[in-house]
Amino acid sequence: MTRLMAERVVAVALILAGAFMYTQTIDWPQRAGAFPQFAEFGIMILAFGMLVRTFVPGMSTDLKGMVKFDFSNFALKPIYVMVLGVIYSFAVFEIGFYVTSFVFYFIATYLTGLRDHKIIVITALILFPLLYLFFTIALGAFLPEGILF
Repeated sequence: MTRLMAERVVAVALILAGAFMYTQTIDWPQRAGAFPQFAEFGIMILAFGMLVRTFVPGMSTDLKGMVKFDFSNFALKPIYVMVLGVIYSFAVFEIGFYVTSFVFYFIATYLTGLRDHKIIVITALILFPLLYLFFTIALGAFLPEGILF
């Protein structure tokens, strides 16, 4: 498969998956679907941009050639982060949002290669209060609680 065709297939698949997931959150009570709907809408917009890019002659020049599969540790890092995300999505209901998010953040930064501990801690000190404010005040959504908060 060519890289151009692969880009188009992935973009259409993301749009369809985003639309499906959006429909699954429409009837959630108490605005619980606000954030998933926001995220899915954003994914669909970005995927549409990916699809449009494949039809613009000057922008699709880096998509020439065939798809090459790379199974090196570096190439598999996105897979590791996605698996961690799936584990996170289940753990957030069992353990609790705050504790799970805190642990997920540090593991994800380690997996992606960020090693500047000062920047990681400063970002966490800014990120987690903003997450709390965004979910509870702006969206009015209740965050999942588990055995640890």
